[in-house]
Amino acid sequence: MAETSILLISADRSTGDRLEGILRSGDAAGLDLARVEFLLDGLRSLQNRAFDIIIIDLNLPDGEGLATLRNLQQQAPATPAIVVCAVADRELAIEAVRKGAYNFFCYDELDGPTLRKSIDTAIRKGSEDAEKRAADRRTNARFPCRLAVSYQTLEHPIFSGQGTSETLNVSSKGLLFTSNEKFEAGQLVQVSLDWPALLENQIPLKLVAEGRIVRTSSGQTAMTIDKYEFRTRRIPKAAAAAASAAPAKR
Repeated sequence: MAETSILLISADRSTGDRLEGILRSGDAAGLDLARVEFLLDGLRSLQNRAFDIIIIDLNLPDGEGLATLRNLQQQAPATPAIVVCAVADRELAIEAVRKGAYNFFCYDELDGPTLRKSIDTAIRKGSEDAEKRAADRRTNARFPCRLAVSYQTLEHPIFSGQGTSETLNVSSKGLLFTSNEKFEAGQLVQVSLDWPALLENQIPLKLVAEGRIVRTSSGQTAMTIDKYEFRTRRIPKAAAAAASAAPAKR
C-alpha cells in the first residue's frame, strides 16, 4: 500500500473503521488516506486533488446505488473505483462493475489481502493512462460548491431571506453563508439548501438544517448544524412535464 492515495467514502462508522483498518494494516508507510462520509464531500475532495483509487459505499446519506458511481465517474472518469455494499445489494454491485467500477466487496465478505491486492491491481492497470487521467481532471466540469441558501430565524427577532453558502461541512456541523441580516449570537435559525446530488439520479433533494448563529461579520454568517435532514423537493411543473415527455422523443 506504499505511495498510494485513497479516497474512502463511507457513512457507516463500523464499515468505515473496518476498511480503514484493512488499508492501514501491513505495509502502509506511504498510504495517503482521505476519509469522508458524504458523496458531496467526496466530490469536493476530487476537485482539490487527484487520488489513485476510490472506495465508495453504495449506500450514502446523499446518494444511493448506481447514482453514486455515476457522480464519481463524472468528476474523475479515469480513477478506478471499488464499491462496497450489503450482501442484499450484490446484484446492484455487479451492475456497478458493468457500469465501470473496477471491483466490489460485500460488507460481510471483506478480506484484507484480497482487497489490498485488488487495489494494487487496479492502480497498476490504470497507470498507463496517467496522462489521460490528468487531462480529464483538468477539463472535467467542476461540481458546484456554492449553493443557494434560504434561511429563517426560529426565535425573535423573526426574519427570513436568501443567501449563498460559502462552506458546508455536515460532518463537522458547520455552515457559512452570505447574509446582510443582523443575526444575534446564539439565535436559532433554520436553513434550506437545494442539494446538488440527486437521489437515484432523478429525485431532487434539499438539505434542511437547524442550528445556532456563531457570528456575523462582513456579510457572512456562521452557524452550527445541530440537526439536519434530507427531504425531497418539488420540481416546477413545466420542468416536470418536460422531463416526463423526454423519453417519448425519438
